[in-house]
Amino acid sequence: MRSTKERAALAAFMALTFPLAWLPLSLASAIGALGGTLFYYLVPSRRKIAVDNIREAIKNQALDPNLNPMTTARRSFANLGRTAMESLRILHRGIDSFRSLYEVSGGQGVKEIVSYAREHGQGMIFLTAHTGNWELTTLLITEEFDFRAAVVARTQGPISDSVLSRIRTQGGNKVILKHEGAKVMLKHLRSGGVLGTLFDQADIVGPGGAKIIFMGKPALTTLGPLKLAARTGARVVPLFSRRQGGRYYYEVAPVLTPPSDGARDWLVPTAQKLNDLLGDFIRRFPDQWMWGHRRWKIPESRTDKS
Repeated sequence: MRSTKERAALAAFMALTFPLAWLPLSLASAIGALGGTLFYYLVPSRRKIAVDNIREAIKNQALDPNLNPMTTARRSFANLGRTAMESLRILHRGIDSFRSLYEVSGGQGVKEIVSYAREHGQGMIFLTAHTGNWELTTLLITEEFDFRAAVVARTQGPISDSVLSRIRTQGGNKVILKHEGAKVMLKHLRSGGVLGTLFDQADIVGPGGAKIIFMGKPALTTLGPLKLAARTGARVVPLFSRRQGGRYYYEVAPVLTPPSDGARDWLVPTAQKLNDLLGDFIRRFPDQWMWGHRRWKIPESRTDKS
């Protein structure tokens, strides 16, 4: 239960952001891009992380050698600003403004797979990344393929959690907090439900991640969603989003099917395949990914683990 102070802060945030949700979408996007660009210049620590990451990826031949790291990082931050403004619009007005602005490529047979998963208690897992507007991704994809999802999320503080929950539960979706654990997610999948989660952040807590190559360099990569798939038979659908010219494009990769015997030797090769898929997407659209986090950070306590 939120405290009185937290409720007041949330109410103030909702009131202050309400007018922004009614700006023309093109103007809101421009303001968001400006805000993201200002963040790039005003927060040197994050700017340095992003630029260093891009330079390292170029060095590892994972990106075009002619790419300008600073320009790419700045555009990435502008994309974050656009995502923030669009998310405020979703918070206050839902997704009506976006329904005519998106296209999906791939995904043949996904509706049938969702229906089969629902009927046979296997569930399904959609895996995405911090590309394009990832908050909008779940809301549009669930409409496109006619299902509702439980979005797996980390806690970020009472106000942020409240705001993000209101965004993510649009259209009948729900949120499962990561700390609630695998049992809750397994129960959801075994009831034929769909999970949606991100897989591109460093898994530095606990034993759940493995060191797997991502864009030419080892990175701690979560195996959690794949373990859930192996235990339930849930099929895994990778997808990535990008924005271009005021529209949103979703690429749905081929469905990944876990072995029927739940063999764990499927986990690492499949995680590598996911990293490769994301790396290829970033190579094609480098300014659409969130570069400003320590994706390749490996604590000393994990350096001797695979």
